[in-house]
This record gives sequence, structure tokens and C-alpha cells, in this order.
Amino acid sequence: MNSTDLVLRLKSLVFHNRAMRDLDEELSAHLEMQTLREMRKGLSREDAERAARRMFGNTTLVAEACREQRGIRWLEDFLQDVTYGARQLWKEKGFTAVAVFTLALGIGANCAIFSTVEGVLLRPFPYEEQERLASLYCAVPSKGIPEMGFAIPDLRDLTNRNHSFASIAAYFYGDANLADGAPEHAQSIYADAGLFPLLGVRAALGRTFTAGENVFGNHRVAVLSDAFWKRRFGARRGVLHETLHINGELYSIIGVMAQDFRFPGENADLWVPLSFASGDDMATRNNHYVSAIGRLKPHVSLAQARADSQQIGRELEHEFNENAGIGMDANDYLTSVVGDVRRPLLVLLAAAAVVLLIACLNVANLLFARASGRQRELAIRAALGAGRGRLIRQLLSESLLLGFTGAVVGVLLSIWLIRLIRMFGPEGIPRLQTIGIDANVLLFALGVAVTSVLLFGLAPALNLARSHKGAALKDGGRSQSAGAGSKRFRNVLVIAEIALSLVLVVGAGLLIRTFESLSRVDPGLQAKNLLTFGVSLPNASYHGPQSVTRFYDELARRLELIPGVEAAGASTAIPMAGGGWGKYFTIEERPAPRLAEVPLIQYRQVTAHYIRAMGIPLREGRFFTDSDVDGQPLVAVINAAARRRFFPHESPIGKRVFPDAPESMLSSLLPSPDFRVPRLTIIGVIGDVLYGGLEQPPTPELYVPHSQGTVKDNQGPSSSMIVVLRKKSDPENFVRATRGVVHSLDPDLPMADIASMDERLRKSLASRTFQLFLLSGFAFIALVLAAVGVYGVMSYSVRLRTPELGVRIALGAQRSTVLKLIVRHGLTLGLIGIFAGAALALGLTRLMQSLLFGVQANDLITFLGAVFVLMAAIAVACIIPSLRATKIDPLAVLRAE
Repeated sequence: MNSTDLVLRLKSLVFHNRAMRDLDEELSAHLEMQTLREMRKGLSREDAERAARRMFGNTTLVAEACREQRGIRWLEDFLQDVTYGARQLWKEKGFTAVAVFTLALGIGANCAIFSTVEGVLLRPFPYEEQERLASLYCAVPSKGIPEMGFAIPDLRDLTNRNHSFASIAAYFYGDANLADGAPEHAQSIYADAGLFPLLGVRAALGRTFTAGENVFGNHRVAVLSDAFWKRRFGARRGVLHETLHINGELYSIIGVMAQDFRFPGENADLWVPLSFASGDDMATRNNHYVSAIGRLKPHVSLAQARADSQQIGRELEHEFNENAGIGMDANDYLTSVVGDVRRPLLVLLAAAAVVLLIACLNVANLLFARASGRQRELAIRAALGAGRGRLIRQLLSESLLLGFTGAVVGVLLSIWLIRLIRMFGPEGIPRLQTIGIDANVLLFALGVAVTSVLLFGLAPALNLARSHKGAALKDGGRSQSAGAGSKRFRNVLVIAEIALSLVLVVGAGLLIRTFESLSRVDPGLQAKNLLTFGVSLPNASYHGPQSVTRFYDELARRLELIPGVEAAGASTAIPMAGGGWGKYFTIEERPAPRLAEVPLIQYRQVTAHYIRAMGIPLREGRFFTDSDVDGQPLVAVINAAARRRFFPHESPIGKRVFPDAPESMLSSLLPSPDFRVPRLTIIGVIGDVLYGGLEQPPTPELYVPHSQGTVKDNQGPSSSMIVVLRKKSDPENFVRATRGVVHSLDPDLPMADIASMDERLRKSLASRTFQLFLLSGFAFIALVLAAVGVYGVMSYSVRLRTPELGVRIALGAQRSTVLKLIVRHGLTLGLIGIFAGAALALGLTRLMQSLLFGVQANDLITFLGAVFVLMAAIAVACIIPSLRATKIDPLAVLRAE
């Protein structure tokens, strides 16, 4: 076909009516010319016209052949089918609305979840060659620590010795107190100058760090995030080289990052250089707190980099006592960021796909029911010459219209669902606030729509097109054979719907049981009426341990003077808020193990009234008092988990311990050969508190008075603490009074992360609540669709069996017998579907085991509950058409027959 023919065909398609008129006029002109030729031969006008028509043949067929030659016939037929299908669907508004809404539910749910999966798991980061980025970390497998940060010297050795990474950069989270204007807490990232070049990113405004700014003394520069720049500076471009008071020091603003840059997390407000003053103990080998990222060299695989890192870790173990048992490893950066989020999202995506499949089966059922009334129409078309392919194409065109309309409505529905996900999604999901409808999601919706058309449209079209046209034309179009085949297939569809619905209902039931189990877990404290907030004292303003302890002691004292306050305290860590750190744990007078075998314990510095404020029960001994201060005998309290592990057969009260390895293993780190790490005397045992979350078992913990926070090398009390405040009523009402107390002590000090303990507990369950909400929603949709499917089959069955049922009633059958007959059919389908679904659920729910707590994937109670709920829905769906069957008038039926 040349270009001229193509233009002609397209013109004929676009200007169809005019082209047809032109063709009719051209044929008429040719016919008239032939008639005139015949008249010249002596024939009359009438005979000449007959002769011209005989020569031309059937003018209708000639016109049709010309149309096919000049036009694009298949496209014309398709447009004709679509137009006819649209008229048919418009005539049957009820059927169309139900089918479109059913599809929209399935497609909308899938688009919303796919958008989340695409935004979190699939969308690349705005970094150069993301596939070459690796997350680096240390681990202590012997102590059950799969991942932890680097010590600065270890990371320096890894950088110098490795053969796999083109560059490595370090960073760690910090607190930033901003004192310009109203005090504000900001999330700061201390980062190597090489971090931004490693990621291949530049500042959108200004610049990032230079290598010289990693040197202490030159480090007072800051790069702002886009969100922080807009929030605090109103997106003012003249912000560069202005100063910002950070932790009591002046920093110069040198740059603003792009809007889509969020490394390493969603909440970073600003970046400052990572640097240490001379002699700072943050740069020792016993301080593992720095995160690291590396860029692989070209043609180096992640497996090679992992082997290289592991080998360097083994070398450092042999060279330094402090590295005993500590290994190094690497992982794909995206995998490390996504973490535990991948499996729950994939489970939700699978659940959404099941909802879509159920929706497609339901629409197929609707099409089968609709087809029973169209057999006569299609039989007439077939009798007039329409081939089976032509009929199938017509029916698929209608299905395509349904699929396209359902996709459009589904995408609109998904926009609303995505807003809900962004609004109520848990904070732990990375990049959640960036999800939305983009080209990938629209392509996915298109693919889902086409797949749906094939799933729900093909089988009814094939079944209807092969119906025997002779049988369909007899007796008003009833065809028992076709009806029987359609009935069997529809029963199969309903059984499949019920089976798939049971899988989702069981999954939702397992999550409900998990949520109930978590809700019954005792966190080990009294969460009601407990207010918490963070305070971080800047080193520039608070010099020496005495000023730090004085501040927190005075803060607790003044807070307890507020009317209605029962107790106030502070700790380096509280439940559900992170913080704290692990230390070696040695018991005096016990044989010293090898360093790799020295146990670890969670180390907490707390003020005198912290344990009482938290409502943690005392098991043995006593709590700390106001007299346990610096200069008095060093004391400690352990939790019940530490007692069970370290003192299972004796009382720990009076035992002397210290939070470090034995001195014999630390000779190179001690200030003098005769130095002894200060011993602590255990004075009490308290109950276990679930710091890591309700799902995590309690770990051994060592509590020391904040004012006695002295361990080896004279490490003093922590300057960053989380304050807890117990009140007699709702703690939210006391935030203003609490802020006033803090401001009276230091007007430049902000309160960070203000939240009640109840709120923290709720947030710890946010991920579970999110999963439960979505999966329960999918299960409810599936349940409704399955009930609608059963209702449709039973209604169709009653309509087909109306003559039979009328005869039965006329011959004396009780109406209750008719009711049982219909209900038995529906319940039989339900039982078959439930047995199939139970077998399917037993296999698939095993994939959810990692998402469960306190319940097994094959939990019998959950399965029985799901079966009961589904059978109840099926019973309701059966009863309505069954009651209609009992009201059949036998005389009217016999008269119609």
C-alpha cells in the first residue's frame, strides 16, 4: 500500500458519510454512462437500464467491494461494533452500572496498591547509577545483632583496604536545636563531604560540602532540605550565606537540595559536615554508630564487594581486640532502605490482584446472565449471514467498553485511595508521601483493563457465539442445551469466586487475630496519662557533666511542681522511641570469657524518678533515689530479663558489675595499666519493658543513675534525654505548662517529638493497622462480590427453572420444598467453593507467617470463623431468589407454556 492509498483510506474513514455519498454518485454515473451506450445500440431506455445492470451485476455487492478497497474495513467494523455496543450498554443502564462499578473496585484497588509498590519498591532514587550503590554495615552474629553501625576507625580501614568500592561515605543522624526566632528541633544528618558526589547529586541552590569542611573548625556550614527551606525561610533564594544557630553555634547556609532529594530518609531537615575535635571519644573503635554507603567500581558485582568487606572484617578482628566477633558486610542500597516493607506490600498487591480476579469472574457471570436474553438476537444475526468471528468481535467490543469505562472509574477511585494511603500509612514506609498517579500507573491500569476484558469477556462471547441458532429461534429463543452449558460454567465461576474470597477473608482474619494478640501484650509500663518529649543540650552551652546533670535534675524537679503531676524523669531511651545503646556486660568474680563471648546488655541512663514515672513495677530491692548522685557508691538496676539470663539461680542484689569487657582485654584502651573500670552494685530488679516494640521479646537491660553516668574513660552523663511526665489526667493538656518550664530553664531549648505514651504505642502498631485496614477492605469487597455472584446464579437458576417449579407447585409440592430445593443448590456451590478455598488458603497463608504474631497461618479458629462468615453471606444471597421462587403462580406458568 503506497502513501496515496493510505491517505485515501484514512480520508474515507474520517469523512465516512461523504465518501459513501461520493461512491454512490460515482456508481450511478457509471451506470448511467453504460445505459446511454446501450441506448445507442437501439435499445429503449428501460431495456438499456436492464442491460447495464446485468453487466454491472449486483450493485450493492459492487459498492461493498469498493468500500472495502477504499476504506479500512476492520477499523470501520470495529467502530461500528463499538457504537452498537455503546447503545446496547446505554439501554441496559442497571447492568452497565453494576459491571462498571465491580470492575472499578478491582482496578482501583490494584492501581492504588501498585502505585504504592511502584513508588516504594520499583521507582529509582534520584541518584546517579543507583544500581551501583551499596549499604555497608557491621554485624555481631554471635550476639544476635544482624546489623549495626561502624566505628569511625573501622570505616576508615574499610575505605583504605577495599578493592570493590570507588568511594565510601559516612553519615549519622543527629539532633539540631535551632535558636533563630522560636526554638525548633530539626533532624540533622552529619555527613562526609564525599556523600553528595558519591550519590551523583548537586544542590538545587548554592553548593554542597568541600573536603576542607570536614575538618573540625571549618565544619560550621549547613545544606538545607527543600522542605525545611520552604518551611523556615519561605523559599527565599537569598538564604545563601545567612547564618543559622545550630546547637548554640553559628552555621553558614551554603546550599539547598532539590525537592526529590531525601537521603537518607524522609525527615532530614539539614546536613552538616561530619567532624570531630581532637581527642573526641566518638572516634574510637568501641563506638559503633556511623552508617555508610558505597559506590561499586565498574564491573564489580555486589557479591564481590560483600566478600571483600567480609574479608576486611576478619582481618580487623585479628588485629584489634575491640573488633572480636564483629564482622562487616554490604547489601543492595534499595533493599536496605525498603527493609521489612517489601513483603507486606507484595502481600497487599497479591490481595488486590485476587479482588480484581473476583471482580472479573463476577462480571463474566453478569455477562452470562445477560447473554441468556440475547440468544435470539444473535441467532437472527447469524441467520442473516454474520459469522461466528463477527459475533465474537461484537461481544468483545462491548466487553472492551466495559473494561475501558471500569478502568477510567477505577483510576479516579485509586486517586482517592492513594490519598487515604498517604494520610494513614505508617511512617516506616519509605517514600510513601511521594506515591501518586504517573505514567507507569496509567500503563498498569491499561494493562489491567485489557487483561480484565480477556478474563471476563472471552468465555461468555465464545459460549454465546456457538449457541445453536436454530434452537435459539424456536420457542422465543429458549435453548436448554445452551442454557445448561452456560449454567455449568456460571457455577464454576461462582465456586472460584467463593474460593478466592475465602482466601482473603482468612488472611484478614489472621491479621485481626494478630492485632488482638498485640493489643493484649503488656508493654511493662503504665502508658495512660504519660507525656513524653525529647531534649538535647548543645555542647556549646553546657560544658562538663555537672551542668548536664544539674539541668535534668532541675527540669524534673520543676516539672513535678506543676499541679497534677505525679512524677517526672528522663532516660536515654524510652519504649517505641528508639535511643539507648548496647554495652558489654561483665560480672565481677566470674571467669572472664573471650572478648567475642562477652555478653551485651542494653544500657540506660535514667534520672531518679524515671522508673516511678513510667509505672514500671519493682521485683526486688529498691529504685533509685535522689541521693544516688555523683560521689556516692555507684549503683545499678537490672530488668527481669537480665536476672533470668545472668542470675537464674541466685539473687542479683549486691552483685558488682560493670558495662564493659574485663580490663585484661582492654589494656590498649585504658588510660593507665592500673586503671579499673568503675564497678556498679545492683540494688534492684524491675519488670521487663518492651522498648523495641510489642512484637519484640524483652532484652537484658542495665539502668544507671544519670548523675552517675560514669563508665571507663570518664564518659559522663548523656546530654540527649527523653523526658517522661506522669499526670493525673490527660497529659495533652499539660504541654503548654511543660513548655513553659523548659523555656524558664533555657529559652533557646526546643522540645522535640512531643507525644503521649498511648500515641507511641498506637504508632508502634501503625504498620499492623495499615495492613489490617487494607486487607480487611479487600476481604469485605470480595465477600460482597461473592455474595452478588451467588445471588446472580440463583436468580438465573430460578428464571430457567420457572416452568419446572410451576409444574411442581401445581402438582402439590409444598412451597417450603421449593425453598429447600433452591437453597440447597446455592449452599452446595458454597460448600464446594469453601473446600477449594480452604485448600488454597492453607498453601497461600504460609506466605503471611512473617506478618503474624501470636497466631499460626493455619489457625483453626480463624479458618472456622472465615467459613462461618462466608457461608452466612452465601445463605443470605440464596434466600432472596428462593423466596421469589416460592411465590411463582403455577396457573400463570402453565398458561405461558
